[in-house]
Amino acid sequence: MTTSAAPQSPTIPELNRLIVRLPPDERTAFEGCLETIPLKVKDLLFEPDQPHDYVYFPHNGVISLVTVLRDGDLIEAMTVGKEGFAGLAIFHGANSSACRGICQVSGYVSRITVQDFRRCMDLAPEMKRLLHRYAQYVFETVSQSAACNRLHVIEQRCARWLLMTHDRVGRDDFDLTQEFLAEMLAVRRPGVTVAIGILVSRGLIGHGRGTIRIIDRAGLEQASCECYNTVKKREAILLQ
Repeated sequence: MTTSAAPQSPTIPELNRLIVRLPPDERTAFEGCLETIPLKVKDLLFEPDQPHDYVYFPHNGVISLVTVLRDGDLIEAMTVGKEGFAGLAIFHGANSSACRGICQVSGYVSRITVQDFRRCMDLAPEMKRLLHRYAQYVFETVSQSAACNRLHVIEQRCARWLLMTHDRVGRDDFDLTQEFLAEMLAVRRPGVTVAIGILVSRGLIGHGRGTIRIIDRAGLEQASCECYNTVKKREAILLQ
């Protein structure tokens, strides 16, 4: 397991946005079932086709849902941060999903057992409404990512991924190795090395041993493809 710096405790601006938006009665009942824990990079949350024990609501940590092929290759299907939750399969009545869930960026998440989650859903109409809208956001994001992976160059995709992660963690510095980023983008590591080098040379990011620092956010948005802004607009419509 990769060693990373201890995550900071969540503060009010970093609390999961789905939980924050609940009416007081639903939030009180829901938070009574939550356990907040720290996660480190590559911590395993669930495996494909295996029953889930928990549903996860990130605060300042980020969860990656990845598709695992028979030869062991991985590709990221979806990134989950404080805007959402990991457990759509449970919400839709299934007991497992086709994805592996791993920690992408260290931080805090709250988790709730599957049994408590389903019990709370029976008594939480606003949470149900929010999660249905989040499910639509996931569908649209995955669709946009499929187009992005097919049509846009690695440098643009790398910039988009860094922007999305920056949005979710709420800080300029976060854990990231080139090997892990290559896995998430489903490209060879030399391609990621070149893309990171270009972004560093343009003064958009800093890159240390296993860490990334966002230096020029506006410049990074210009380096990204149209997909970042497309997804952000839909997020504002569906989740704000």
